[in-house]
Amino acid sequence: MLRCCRRCRCCRKCMGCGASVGNEEDPLKVVVFGALGMVGGAVASALVKSPRVKVIAVTRTPTSGRANELAEKGAVISTADLNDPRSLERVLEGAHAVFLTTHYWEHFSKEKEISQGTNAIDAAVNCNIRHLVLYGSEAPDPEKVPECGPFEAKAELEEYLMSQDVPYTLLRMPFFYENLLTVFKPHRLKEANYAITLPLEDDSIDSMSVSDMGRCVLNIFLKPKPYLGQTVNLSADRITTKQMADVLTKHMRHTVFVCPLIRVEDYANFKFSGARDLAAMFQHYRTLDPVADIRVTKKLCGSSLTFERWVTENTDKIMVAMKEEEDL
Repeated sequence: MLRCCRRCRCCRKCMGCGASVGNEEDPLKVVVFGALGMVGGAVASALVKSPRVKVIAVTRTPTSGRANELAEKGAVISTADLNDPRSLERVLEGAHAVFLTTHYWEHFSKEKEISQGTNAIDAAVNCNIRHLVLYGSEAPDPEKVPECGPFEAKAELEEYLMSQDVPYTLLRMPFFYENLLTVFKPHRLKEANYAITLPLEDDSIDSMSVSDMGRCVLNIFLKPKPYLGQTVNLSADRITTKQMADVLTKHMRHTVFVCPLIRVEDYANFKFSGARDLAAMFQHYRTLDPVADIRVTKKLCGSSLTFERWVTENTDKIMVAMKEEEDL
């Protein structure tokens, strides 16, 4: 679903929407923050495949293997610190567009995430960026959701961006299938039995593949006019934890997956860093009205993977993740 932002200034800016579309002779220069993370990395990987885009991938580890892979594909690897406004302006100088994602999970600080995001937005304004796509969030309902640092920070950054003089698109992300390969690996119960431990109870959740999200961002940059001053809610599938477990059982040979009904309040008491934030995040997902439009997502990326198709294409990666979880 596309929604016009409340204080939409982009629609009134004379930025020449067609001028944002690059070509091989004069490519669109896009700075991607968090280019080695899951979200920023998917965006960088999608953009670097287009001859119409020149990717400036921002990272603090420019000599890492993932940075080298992006460089081999044609990205320019650059370093900048979200805490250092001068370094941000240096990396943004001469760029046309920006994909901005901030990472609460590095420091678990709402205030720090807001500070880093506003630094990047200010730098974009100072460097006359034509289009800024922000990974944002709707503000959680304080009467229904306990304190939720990551979503509260992203909501405040949306508000700040809307008040600034830069064309923007707000991007609301769903749950990514790839989370089952990282933070939410299937948990081994016994031989050939695994649990999907998401505190959703019987509720469904909007979801998609992170690679499809990257292609959506590419097409927003290449054809920005319909998305300027808009909130884009992405989703390729809406699925319950039980449906996830059933699909995995169907396609992962000789393995049974179950979905224990974990309450949010119980998940918040799990003994690992960020458990309360994650519990609040899922409570936020559960209280949201379904606003994502799967048709808009398919239009943006051409086609999109359902959860079942993603599982069939990624069985080897899922098996590796399950083995990694066993070894912890």
